[in-house]
This record gives sequence, structure tokens and C-alpha cells, in this order.
Amino acid sequence: MALLVTLFVAFVLVWWPIAIGPFGRGGIVVLDVYSSALYDENYAAKITPAPRVSEERVDLAGEDARVTWWTPGVGGRHPGMLVVNGASELGNDDAETRRISEALARAGYLVMLPEYSFLKEARLERTAPAKVDAAFAALLGRPDVDTARAGAFGFSVGGGVLFAAASEPGSALARARYLGALGAYFDVRTYLASVVSGTQLRAGKLEPWTPDPEARLKLPVGAAQALGDARDRNAVVAAIRASGGPLPAEPPAGLGDEARSLWRALAATDYRDAEDRLAALPGTLRDTFAALSPATHWDRIGAPVFWLHDEGDRFEPVSEAERAAATPRQGKTRLQLTRLLSHAAALASGARRQGLDFWARELSGLLGFAVEVLRRAG
Repeated sequence: MALLVTLFVAFVLVWWPIAIGPFGRGGIVVLDVYSSALYDENYAAKITPAPRVSEERVDLAGEDARVTWWTPGVGGRHPGMLVVNGASELGNDDAETRRISEALARAGYLVMLPEYSFLKEARLERTAPAKVDAAFAALLGRPDVDTARAGAFGFSVGGGVLFAAASEPGSALARARYLGALGAYFDVRTYLASVVSGTQLRAGKLEPWTPDPEARLKLPVGAAQALGDARDRNAVVAAIRASGGPLPAEPPAGLGDEARSLWRALAATDYRDAEDRLAALPGTLRDTFAALSPATHWDRIGAPVFWLHDEGDRFEPVSEAERAAATPRQGKTRLQLTRLLSHAAALASGARRQGLDFWARELSGLLGFAVEVLRRAG
């Protein structure tokens, strides 16, 4: 493994000045991320100018949001990329997101990273897509961004919200040259059904899937936070937090109809039963989950979509990515499955111990994926 990575590093060091097109840029991104992850030393930093990092407060559809910018160290006008974080309490201080943002800036892209309260607090919020779209509009408004070469990339839950935003009529994201995601969801309802039942639907067949304890807790809490009644919302959230996720079959007395309906959906232990109960939710909740699901209007997205997913992902099941790739729409969808990543982190557990064939296959796949995205970015 170390030999392969060393050869890869040497290749990029020698050839990137010549191949500074998509291959060179993709090589810089992969080199930056994996030299940092494997050796705790950023080899890309040795051959590329350091980006300028700045922060400001920006109003994004009514939310006063912290925004971090990475601007390439050379040049005056750049292709822009909106990065949407996952549901991390660290927000813009999440190390993995900062690492990829810096890597993209070293490869020549002006990167915008907004910090959203709904992601930090893991809330399924009806207005989330509008806030993501407002960020892309702000990116397009920068004079140093080449608007003809601007796109967006989302991580985990942020990727699902990004795709939902891009499907809204008249969205700024309709102007995106490309859209991408790492470990996103396709439909909040099937995602919830997988999390509560420990099952995913692949190729028409149900199979066991074990969600990470963090996902088992956070997604039901996020769903409960969509309840309209504050008292019911607090009661259901408290019950989910107390149990770590699973709920008793019957809701306690005193909850309103909306909360009781959601409780029963989140208490389901069978995938199909959970789907049916989610489909029968009262109108307001049903509309919120539909608005947050790319599957609702997937056919409206015309930009090419590049979806990267960990095959063993325990936060979002790989079935979500496979369903998206199999669903027809206006534009092209490329799905790249990998065993090298661990959800949104650069290295899966045990990856360092794998042999040369594993590293050759996985790194070449990631490089090919990066090259295709960045070729589209221009």
C-alpha cells in the first residue's frame, strides 16, 4: 500500500504542471486528501500555492450564517464550488470538510462553505433547501467567480438537501454546471425506514443493514423536530434521546394526532410497515419530508450528478444512492461506489492493511471520479 501511494505521489509531483487540466486538478485533490490522511503531511501543499481563507456573515434565506471561503492563491477569477456540510455539530470546523475544501482550492476552485443551524442541530427543516439555494446564489454573486463554471457538492445529509434544493423550480442551483455528493440520501422516507428497521432495499430485495448509533439517534430526532407543536416536539425528542433511537410501539397519552402518527412510524421495526406509516403521516409532516427528498422531483434536475458512496456506509445506506442512479431524469447520473472511504471520512477502518490491488482499484476509481467532476467544472 505504501509503495503504491508513494508512486502515485511521485507521478502527480512530476506531471501535474503539464496535466493541470482535469487530470492534474483531480490528482491534486486526491493527493491532498490522502497524503494528509495517510502520512499526516500534505504533499499537495508542497507543489501548490496556499489558498486564502476568510470568513463573513451572510444572510441565507433569513438565517444569519457563518460562511468560510477558500480562494486559490493565484489567479483572479475561478470556477466556484458550494460545499454543503453534513449533520456535524462542529459545523465549519469539521476537519474532514475543511480538508476537502482546502484541497479543492489548491486545485483552483473558489470554495464556499456555509454553516447551517439545521445541519449542526440535525433538524429536518422545511426551509433547508431554500437556504442551500440562497448560498449558491451568493456564490454566483461574487465577482471573482466564473459563473459559467460553478457547481455544488454536498456531504451526507447535506448532499440530500442540496439535491432537493436543485429540484425546486426557479432555483439558483438550476444554473449549476454540475452537482455532486458523498454519501447522500435520495428519499427521507426510505432513509428513515432503513434507520428504524435496520433494513435496506437493494435490487428489489430487503437485506439487513445496521445503522451507526449516531444515525440511529440523529435521524429520528431530526424527524421529530419537524413536528409543529412545540410541546409534542419536545416530548418526542426527549423520548428518542433517552432510548438512543428506538421507541415503544404505542405513544404515551397526551400527544397530539400529528405526534402520535410520527411516533408510530418511528417505532416501526419492519421496513415496509415503516414506509406505510410514513406515507400516512398528516399533511404538514408529509409535505415537509417530500420537500426534503430529492426523489420527489428528481426528474427536474438537468445538471450532471456525481454521487460517491461508501459501499459499507452505516450512516446512509448505499441503497439510497443506487435508487437515485436507477431513477430516470433529464441529466446524467454517475454513481461511484468505493470501499476506501468511511462514510464522509477519507479512510475506512482497515483500509491501511489492504493490499496493492485494493489500493490500485480504489485510488484509480476515486481519481477517475474526481477527473470527471472537475472536467465538467472546467
